[in-house]
Amino acid sequence: MTSYVESSANVWEAVAGRAPGESGDPGLWGAVVDRLNPSRARPVLRAGIEAVQLADARGGDYLLLRSPDDGTRAGYLRLTGEEWQLALLMDGENTVTRLVAEFARIAGRLAPDQVRRVVADLAAHRMLDELPMDAFRPLEEIGRRPLPSPAAAGPRLLTFDADGLFLTLYRAGGRFLFGRGAGIAVGALSVIGLALFAVTWARGSRSLFLAGDSYLLGAIVLLLLNLVVVGVRELGRALAVKATGREVPAAGLLVSYGIPSLFVETSDVWMAGRRARLLAAAAGPAGTLLLAGAAQLAGLAAPPLAGLTFKLAFLCYLSLFFQLSPLLRRDGQQLLTDWTEIPQLRDRALAWLGGRLRGRSPGWKALDREGRLIALYGYLAVAWIAFALVLAYRLWIDRVSGAATGLWHSGPLGALLLLLIMIGVAGPVVFLMAGKAARRLAASRLRRAENDREADSPRRLAALRASELGGLPEPALQGLAARARWVHPPKGRQVVLSGGSQQAVFVVVEGALEARSPGDPPGTIRHHVGPGAVVGLVNALTGRSTQLDWHTAGTTLLSVPTATVATVVGPLPGPPPQDRAEAEALFADTPALAGLAVDQRLALIASAHPVDLDPGAPVILPGPTHAVVVESGVIALPDGMELRRGTLVGPVGDGSPGMVAQSRTPVRLWVLPDASDLPPLVGATHRPGSEMPVVTVRGFLSSGARGAYPPLAVPPGPPEQEGDPAADQRFERGLRWATVLVLTGALFFAGLNFKAGPAWAEMPSDQLLLTVGAGGVTATFDGEEQALQAGASRHIDQGETVDVPAGSSADLIFPGGASARVCGGSKVGIGGLHVDGGRHRAPVAMLSLQSGRLLAGTGSTSGAFQPLALTVDRSEGRVTNSGAAWFAVEPATVTVSSGKVAVDGAAAAATGAQLACKDGAPVAPPEESAPAPSESEESTPADEPSTAPSTSASPSATVVTPSQTDDPVETTEPEAPAGPTETTTTATTRPATTAPPTTTSPTVRPTTPRPPTTPPTTPRTTPPTTPPTTPATTPPTTPDVPEATESSG
Repeated sequence: MTSYVESSANVWEAVAGRAPGESGDPGLWGAVVDRLNPSRARPVLRAGIEAVQLADARGGDYLLLRSPDDGTRAGYLRLTGEEWQLALLMDGENTVTRLVAEFARIAGRLAPDQVRRVVADLAAHRMLDELPMDAFRPLEEIGRRPLPSPAAAGPRLLTFDADGLFLTLYRAGGRFLFGRGAGIAVGALSVIGLALFAVTWARGSRSLFLAGDSYLLGAIVLLLLNLVVVGVRELGRALAVKATGREVPAAGLLVSYGIPSLFVETSDVWMAGRRARLLAAAAGPAGTLLLAGAAQLAGLAAPPLAGLTFKLAFLCYLSLFFQLSPLLRRDGQQLLTDWTEIPQLRDRALAWLGGRLRGRSPGWKALDREGRLIALYGYLAVAWIAFALVLAYRLWIDRVSGAATGLWHSGPLGALLLLLIMIGVAGPVVFLMAGKAARRLAASRLRRAENDREADSPRRLAALRASELGGLPEPALQGLAARARWVHPPKGRQVVLSGGSQQAVFVVVEGALEARSPGDPPGTIRHHVGPGAVVGLVNALTGRSTQLDWHTAGTTLLSVPTATVATVVGPLPGPPPQDRAEAEALFADTPALAGLAVDQRLALIASAHPVDLDPGAPVILPGPTHAVVVESGVIALPDGMELRRGTLVGPVGDGSPGMVAQSRTPVRLWVLPDASDLPPLVGATHRPGSEMPVVTVRGFLSSGARGAYPPLAVPPGPPEQEGDPAADQRFERGLRWATVLVLTGALFFAGLNFKAGPAWAEMPSDQLLLTVGAGGVTATFDGEEQALQAGASRHIDQGETVDVPAGSSADLIFPGGASARVCGGSKVGIGGLHVDGGRHRAPVAMLSLQSGRLLAGTGSTSGAFQPLALTVDRSEGRVTNSGAAWFAVEPATVTVSSGKVAVDGAAAAATGAQLACKDGAPVAPPEESAPAPSESEESTPADEPSTAPSTSASPSATVVTPSQTDDPVETTEPEAPAGPTETTTTATTRPATTAPPTTTSPTVRPTTPRPPTTPPTTPRTTPPTTPPTTPATTPPTTPDVPEATESSG
């Protein structure tokens, strides 16, 4: 097979098989490690690399490198100080073999895999010059995949150079946002804005999904405002990067959770250190809070803009909630990961929670420092879920349910718009769940294919050939493939637990596995193995317990039972058991070899052999890659330095070293033939280069999340220091308090959920809400009758009618919370409806009572609305109110409990009586319209007549049951004549008198004194007995539906 290199790619990319300019991936760049020829490759560090020394979260120092600017996306790489010294030796003169020897001198330990990994990482991030093709093993051995297209790298749709723009904005005033005083001002403004938003939300004075009484226009406005929110958030990040003195090389448009969004490239802030990273991650949410506060103040200052600013503030807070969620790969996860500097923090926390639910993860007491931080993150995620559920319920009952009521019954287009609105509000969660569902669907199809053992056998066999087991004989590989099965664990799951027996050997097919030892400082990664690696082979062949914890990192594994591996592979190769035991003890005591993994030391032992020397015999290294380990005796270097047990001599890397020392006593040495390239534990010296099969489970939805954390992760290797327990204790306290605060917020809002929300908030101002209480009702919608059952809710427009049969009831809810109970046996027509604007909105409505009884409470339950101005047309005249009132209307009578009510312009006296429908059950007045002394009561003369229906004595002066007969008997008390309509009052100490029949209001008010303004303390014992002299006999003359344009002030 002939290999070629595209003009836009370099040799490193061709060897790795990746697209030009694509970011480095540990698994993908493992191909560079495998194909590198250490004896011929002479890497050259590029000129112009920027290197800064930084401190991590626990006080340790590290180097962060940035690739030179060459028109491509910059690469960033974290190295230890020892690795940076090694990189400086890459000048084109030293081979990789020589670099292994030099690194052993620098670090005091043999680490050929670490040296090759550093070379691969530098190449992956475009920090090495190209090498000639003979620096790699023959590519003819490698089954080459086509290079992917650069456009497939991610969901970014448009990218442009933005550093100059953001620098100008920063100098023009953005720099003033990052001082201490600015921080205090932003905090104060954020608190004020949140308070104003909460008040506006509770009052229901501004609609969220409506604009100009249109849901479609409201959705468009929300979509456009969301771009403003995203733009401000990304602007905050960009200005934070400029505040640290770093670059913003790119900005543009991408698709995030299925929604068009904006992005800015802030990776360069990594070069400014941990505090700068935290500042850049927090600047986005802070900018969102600032925008919300400014929007609410603008709405307060300019009421015509209040509806728009309320929507903008809501989007800000919604974005903030999602951005700070520890469950999503957004700012919250990034902040906590940057703060604690634990890679895969989110994935491992969620995996730990899932394991605890299945009883597999270790308990709290068994966790070390890193484990406790991971567990606390999991608890925080659970608390956040609880908070999200409580807020989602509040959002539903306050806003979404109102929009659903209006849209669901508006036809297919309305239902589609409702679906889009709900997806937009819960976009990140919806796409997260949809992505999981898509991956599960893909996984189920993959499992069906994997369950066909015979058809899947070639794929399993190909994976074994491309692994470290690939050097085994073909029959052995076939035997392993026959018992192997695929495993697709989630990210962060612990697949191997230290201290226990391993039931299976894992072959890494895709992704990576990461290992750490219990008790290591948080963030430590001792080993990072990619495709082709085998985990647990030593345990299978020796029967020993595992010493490391292994976690997945987006991994696809091939699992082979331990017993099968032990049977097929057989005993460990190498020296006899007694010599192997001596060598294992020796290598474990050798500081230069102690950092190697157990399987790596056993691989060295398998290729090593012992040599016994007499005193005075020379110690010879046959080649540049050879090394010796002193087991016993003393040897001396040419300069006279004596070396004893546990000392490694070599390799030298190049040339012919020859004699390097001389024995002083009888000496036993172990000779390592190739210390610069660790061989596989079993099988051939080098893999034959088979290609790994593609088995990744992928869904069709992408989250559009930013790049992962690995560039800042601690490089794999043994920990260089013990860490800082005090810092980890601070992290624990912080995560505990964060969890407590989130749970407190969840409990607070859970308590608020017992309070009903503003049902009118998402209702067009020219409609009202019809809710069916008991039984069923019939209402017209667009002129067509529809039957509604108990519990149904619909928005009803002007010109429609509501027919409530006997035994049923319905409520009409107006903007601001005013309501009208339509009693059984009643029919009501809906007239003109509108809401006058202003800081305190004034709803105006008209109803026509065609039959039955109507109980109206016009008081507003919201401080942002004035009382409803209601006009009720009926057969005996028009009933209007002024301010909050609670009254009953029948075709021939009006009963006023409280407030100012007029019948054809004549005031009706308020009685303070309870009102009821014809079933006799008292109806409680609306909360803000409870009976209370009113101005009308105080200004009513004592001898003004009033009529009222009554059939029996009331047991109390404060409870009056209206007549339930078809022909009510009217009793009167002194009150101003009220034309053809009479009203009732029973709370009085005067004897009842008969009102004269009249059809006009008097022009001169009586001069009798006013009645008392407080209810009497002595209950009435006898009902009025004087029958009315002029019963109402005039048939109704009011049309079924009043004119839509008619209203009352």
